[in-house]
Amino acid sequence: MSSIDDAALEWVAREAAGPLDAAAQAAFEAWYLANPRHQGAYLRARAIAHSLDGITVQASLKPQVAYAPDPAPLADANVATAANDEAADVARPARSRRAFVFGGALAAGMAAIAVTSLAPDLLGRVTYETARGEFRKVRLADRSTISINSASQVEVRLTDAQRRIALVHGEAWFDVARDKTRPFVVEAGDARVRAVGTAFSVRRHAEGAEVLVTEGVVEVWADGSTAAHRRVAAGELALVPADGSAPRIGTNPGEVARRLAWREGKLVFENQPLGDAVAEFNRYNTRQIVVADPALRRKPLVGHYRIDQPEEFANDVHALLNVPVAIRADAIQIGAAR
Repeated sequence: MSSIDDAALEWVAREAAGPLDAAAQAAFEAWYLANPRHQGAYLRARAIAHSLDGITVQASLKPQVAYAPDPAPLADANVATAANDEAADVARPARSRRAFVFGGALAAGMAAIAVTSLAPDLLGRVTYETARGEFRKVRLADRSTISINSASQVEVRLTDAQRRIALVHGEAWFDVARDKTRPFVVEAGDARVRAVGTAFSVRRHAEGAEVLVTEGVVEVWADGSTAAHRRVAAGELALVPADGSAPRIGTNPGEVARRLAWREGKLVFENQPLGDAVAEFNRYNTRQIVVADPALRRKPLVGHYRIDQPEEFANDVHALLNVPVAIRADAIQIGAAR
C-alpha cells in the first residue's frame, strides 16, 4: 500500500474517533487539496469504511458521496468466492466505525474490497441504483468493475454465453475483464457498445448515448439501424444518436479525461457554457443552481471544483461575471430575473 493510501487511512481513522479540532481540520484540508491523488485515496478509504460497516455518511468538506456495500452478481448460482465469505462477516451485527478502523479491517479493505452476493431475479438480472450525489463501485463475478455515477441505474446479467449490461438511466464507467468467449455488451436505449477487455464509459441522455473510451477499443452501433458499426479507440468519444443514424466519432483525450473527472469527485470546466456547468453541478447536489438570466447561460467558464462546491462555484461566477448571486438553503440563484 502506498504512503498516500496510508495517510488516507490515517485521516479516516482520526475522523472515526471523533470530530477534528481546528488545527487538525486545517491540516487535513491542506493535505486533501494538495494533490488529486490524495483526494482519490481518501474517497477510496471512505468507500471501504462504508462497505465494512454499512453506514452512509455525508462528508462536510469533501464531495457529498454516499457509499454502501455492493453486491456482486454471480454468473452461476454455484459460484462462490472468498469475497462472499468475507462479506458474510460484514453482514453480522455492525461493529463501531472506531473499532474496525483501529482493528485493521480498513487497511485490509484497501488491498481487497469485500463484496457481497445478491440473488438475481427470475431473468438472472441484478440491479444497482444510485441516488443523487451517490457513487457506487461494483465488482462483478467475472472480475470486471462498474463505477456508477450519481442518479443512475444499471442492470447486470451474466451467463455462460455473454455479459449483458443495461444502462437504464444515468452514467457508468466499465473496466472490462478480458474474456473472448463471452462478449461484454452495454445497452443504453437503442445504443449498443461491445468490448472484450477495455475500459469505457456510457452516459445516456435524450439525444442518445455518449461513449468515452479510456483504454482499448469498443464497437458501437444503434440496435435496429442499418448504419454501419463503428470502432472507438482510447482517447475517442462517440455519440450514438437516438434517431438511429450513424454514430459520430471524435478524438479528444483531454475532453474524455475532463468528462470523467466525476470518478475523482471533481468537475472540470474548460470554456464550457455556464448553463452546461450548472447542469453538471445539479446532477450531484439536491440544492439546485438556477440561472435567472438566460443570457448568462452562454458565458464560458474555466475552473476545477469538487462536486460538493456549488457555493464556491457560484461565488466564482459572481466575481468573474459581475452578476448577483443569492445562496439560500434550498437553492442558489445566479443573476437577476429579467
